[in-house]
Amino acid sequence: MDNCENHNHQELSRKALLGGMAAVLTGIGLTTLGTTAAEAATKYKVALATKIPVGSAKTFSVKGRPVLITQPRKGVFRAFKGQCTHETVSLQSQAINGGNVMCYQHGATFNADNGSVQSGPASRSLTKYKAVKTGNYIYVTI
Repeated sequence: MDNCENHNHQELSRKALLGGMAAVLTGIGLTTLGTTAAEAATKYKVALATKIPVGSAKTFSVKGRPVLITQPRKGVFRAFKGQCTHETVSLQSQAINGGNVMCYQHGATFNADNGSVQSGPASRSLTKYKAVKTGNYIYVTI
């Protein structure tokens, strides 16, 4: 008989895992790490969807972090860390040009739908965040 049949297994979600880690870290006095772990599992209300027109990218500050939200196609919202991966220069609000957003510092371009590098000098894709439209607002999980 397989021992697994005698146990009730449940998968642990990322949010539950990070929330548990936050509680443990806070409980042992590592409040900064506990707060960071808790924030990593949090969904933030960022902006009205109407603030991000189709074919545009807008930069917002979320808990002091730059977040770039794009709407490459009607009703499709994507979120990325709002910094170029070349030299961490802030990506500015802009029109999406040819499906891409551009870093104005050195001209690197990134796909507005998936964050992949389209032209250098950047060599790494943008960090992706989860973006969801609920009602009239865009929520981002960092």
